[in-house]
Amino acid sequence: MSRFVGLDIGSSATKGALVCDGQVLRCVIVPSMPDMLAAARQAVAALEAGDAPVLTTGYGRALFEPRIAQVSEITALAAGIGRLHPEAKTVVDIGGQDSKVVRVAEGRVADFAMNDRCAAGTGRFLEVMSRVLHVPFDRFDQVAASDVAPLPVTSTCTVFAESEVVGLLSGQAPPAGILKGVMASISVRIAALARQVGLAAPVFATGGAMHSQALVAALSDALGMPVQVPEAPQTVTARGAAWLCAQRQSPNRSTGV
Repeated sequence: MSRFVGLDIGSSATKGALVCDGQVLRCVIVPSMPDMLAAARQAVAALEAGDAPVLTTGYGRALFEPRIAQVSEITALAAGIGRLHPEAKTVVDIGGQDSKVVRVAEGRVADFAMNDRCAAGTGRFLEVMSRVLHVPFDRFDQVAASDVAPLPVTSTCTVFAESEVVGLLSGQAPPAGILKGVMASISVRIAALARQVGLAAPVFATGGAMHSQALVAALSDALGMPVQVPEAPQTVTARGAAWLCAQRQSPNRSTGV
């Protein structure tokens, strides 16, 4: 049996996937900081992959030396969603340091837009808001279930948005309303990216943030169409990298891969 590893070394978390004969055997997620290389090695060890070839992707893809190749996270994301949901036309990904919208066709990138210059609209933005609001991410849905109306968070910079939220809290604004406003704000930014690539349904969303159903609902509202979430959304890119690794190692692979 031939085994292959995909390693998505992200700024916040490192995700690993082990596949054999096209089937995913195991996935792992470990924190990337404070040592991204150590995190990559830990993920590979946890996969118990032996000497299986590794293809890397993500923010730190160049760090892991015993690799057969590296690809961009956009390429690996398209490969992953294309394999899991070949019907997908658009995929949204919220990462720790960037957010991206990719139009896909048969597991390949047709077009994409990325926000990697500002933390607003990224997982980092959600982390900051979680800290300021004193609402852990795993309680986002519970808090957002309140009937309180969303309060607008209009600042386009994470630093200014943090100050804006602190001001709202000092004025006794309900945290639930602020949180709903934060989710709407990040969704509007992603919708702007989607317009750049030409939004097409079905739309899927990946990344750890997609464990929040309230955020998925806000994203659906901003895009004007339902957003679906694949199983284990945080590891889709790692799985895509593993499948690409298998393709690159296959003696019969097509020249276009």
